[in-house]
Amino acid sequence: MGPAGPAGAAGAPKRVERYTATTNAAGVAVFSWTACAAPPDVQVLETWSGDAQIGGSITAQSLGGATVLAKVSRGTLLLSAGPFQTAAAGVAVTVRVIC
Repeated sequence: MGPAGPAGAAGAPKRVERYTATTNAAGVAVFSWTACAAPPDVQVLETWSGDAQIGGSITAQSLGGATVLAKVSRGTLLLSAGPFQTAAAGVAVTVRVIC
């Protein structure tokens, strides 16, 4: 028995995979993988390129792919701008897929 109650039957092993894609001129990276049987848990993995932090958010997702809008931290923070800007073309973005 675990802290949350009795242990259940072991389920099927989960697929845990990482994929990397580069952004286009609009800062969008498109990913595809072998389709999952159920909607996957997709997470953008934050990383660093020199002194710039790279992250993003998932804008669309399906059983076999996702689209991410990538953001990069600004080198100089202006009073009217936020700390992140849309990534330029060619920035590598990585996601983790669990299904």
